[in-house]
Amino acid sequence: MGFSKFFNSSIKLNIILIISFSISVNSFILMPNMNNAFYVLFHLTFIYIIFYHYHYYLYLVALVYGLLFDILLLNNIGAHLITFLSLLILFILLRKYLIRLSSYQIIFIYFIILIILFLIEQFLANLIHNYKLNMSLIFNFILISLIIFIPTIFLLTKLDK
Repeated sequence: MGFSKFFNSSIKLNIILIISFSISVNSFILMPNMNNAFYVLFHLTFIYIIFYHYHYYLYLVALVYGLLFDILLLNNIGAHLITFLSLLILFILLRKYLIRLSSYQIIFIYFIILIILFLIEQFLANLIHNYKLNMSLIFNFILISLIIFIPTIFLLTKLDK
């Protein structure tokens, strides 16, 4: 593939982060589920990069995307920034245990972390900014996650090779 020759897998995954971020913060009024799907895709890709391509530059990536998500979606700084940086720190603390898991266990934990991220972001937005806790949005994220999880994992692993 011509695309594979010029970019390593880390660059390809960061391009997916940029594209999914850009679409998720745009407001497609007629198709709000498209924004939500790319929001979920961003989180899936970010967690994938943390699990399989951990590097110290991810702290800068988490800082930038956390600030941008907070400013563009919530008009305040806090919920996404704290969540993304906490996820990185949690990964460092649990890394030696995660290495011992089988691929099925990692995929299960990957999905659970995705759902927990959505819950923590909503909770922190409520706690810090008095943002109304929107359970229908959380259920929408979970439903979209269930639909796109396996194809996204397949796509990310194909891009990784």
